[in-house]
Amino acid sequence: MSLSSNALCAKAKAMYGGRLNKNVYLDLTRKQTIGEVVSYLKSQTSYADALKDINIRHVHRGQIEDCLNQEYYHRCAKLMKYSPKSDEDFYLFEIIGVEINLIMDKLVSLQAKEQYSFNLSIPTYLAKKTSFNIDGLVNIESFKDLLQYLSKTRYYKVLKEIDFSVPFDVKEVHMCLQSLYYENIVETIKKHFKGSVQKDLLNILYTSIELKNISKIYRYKQYFHESEDSIRSSLFLQYSRLPKDMMNRLISASGPKEVLSLLSTSKYNFYMDDKEFYNTRRQEAFRYAKEHSENKLIDFCDEMFGKIKEIMINGKCFNI
Repeated sequence: MSLSSNALCAKAKAMYGGRLNKNVYLDLTRKQTIGEVVSYLKSQTSYADALKDINIRHVHRGQIEDCLNQEYYHRCAKLMKYSPKSDEDFYLFEIIGVEINLIMDKLVSLQAKEQYSFNLSIPTYLAKKTSFNIDGLVNIESFKDLLQYLSKTRYYKVLKEIDFSVPFDVKEVHMCLQSLYYENIVETIKKHFKGSVQKDLLNILYTSIELKNISKIYRYKQYFHESEDSIRSSLFLQYSRLPKDMMNRLISASGPKEVLSLLSTSKYNFYMDDKEFYNTRRQEAFRYAKEHSENKLIDFCDEMFGKIKEIMINGKCFNI
């Protein structure tokens, strides 16, 4: 293994070691306000520096998302600096995620007609690796100009199908772009890797996607009471490994308790602690992959697919 590979593994494992554990998650679920959540993260976790500029007396979700996005970008940059040149296409897959976030931010700012709300603050190292000049997004003032600007990129085939002459569904656009993101990761893994390494990487990716699907179903049932059609349209079912019938039953469940009851009869039955389900199952999948592969890619993917910002925007703490 090269020096850069050793450094990459060391960085990824150090980041993994700083993740929030079960007790921290349980503490977070007991907080009553967003301010309390932020105060706890600043004083009791490794996110103190990332959240240092947030005033807990005047905090809103957008601020927290911006700060955690910045932390995530910096972590990506730290890891990518040590990625082997031979597989650079794979190691740079998260650049697509960064570009999608920036495009979505721009679309939202254009729809809200608030140009000042667009945030282009990402590490210089990542900015140099993007597939288009992201600085050009700053001065774009219309949807037509944005489409023209992105006409030579992979994102154009998605955006050209959206009718921007009328108010559009932000979630629907993001789903389409996120689908493109997953397609690119799968394609890159299959192109660059074979055998057990490819199997392990796809296992991590598919597990991550499936657990996000299940997490969405549970949260919709618990907090938002969305219709079955709405829930289904928010999921990436093409990557699901649960039987189709099980997914249909989860989507049509009467409430969160039935969701957990159904999962207790599935392959996830060993991870049915309500407060620990998502985190434990994903970590178990990653742990298995690590124990059965000495490849540096597993350490890298463990950190990348477990996006740090999810601790806030997908957790119970924002439903208080």
